[in-house]
Amino acid sequence: MAIKINDIPPEGLNIEVEDSFDLFDKGTLTPFAAKLAIKHGGPGIFRVTGTVSATPVMECSRCLKSFPFPVRDAAMEFELVPTASVGGGAEHELGKGELDTEFYEGDEIEPRDLIREQVLLALPMVPVHSEDCKGLCPVCGADRNEKACSCAVATMPEKESPFAALKKIIKPEKE
Repeated sequence: MAIKINDIPPEGLNIEVEDSFDLFDKGTLTPFAAKLAIKHGGPGIFRVTGTVSATPVMECSRCLKSFPFPVRDAAMEFELVPTASVGGGAEHELGKGELDTEFYEGDEIEPRDLIREQVLLALPMVPVHSEDCKGLCPVCGADRNEKACSCAVATMPEKESPFAALKKIIKPEKE
């Protein structure tokens, strides 16, 4: 559902999109619903605002169980500029305004790509299905949420620790 740049009227364009995409490129479709407002912001520049909702199935980083993670009305607000407007000049530090910028090529904008990126940005970097998840045993691999295992977690002796030398250099502060 590409939008032609020339088809966006001067007053802007409001669209609602309900579809699904393969968010993690694993063959699992994630349905989403989004409302977008695309307004002119200058020659070839557009201001995009809106919200997106989706419920992707994620994997807990502690116990590896799959769980739904609802993203509800995540805000989208960024400028859309043509890739050709970016100069190949010297490297520079990005300013705050430049961090909220997306790029497009050609004479079409694909809203699904923009929506997909915004959903990915709304997800946690380290997803857990519950804050009190105990995770997997590093020795036997048992799920500690289901049963306690009797494995002793081996600790590295101090002499083998790469940080053991720091004890000699750093002295504890006296309070």
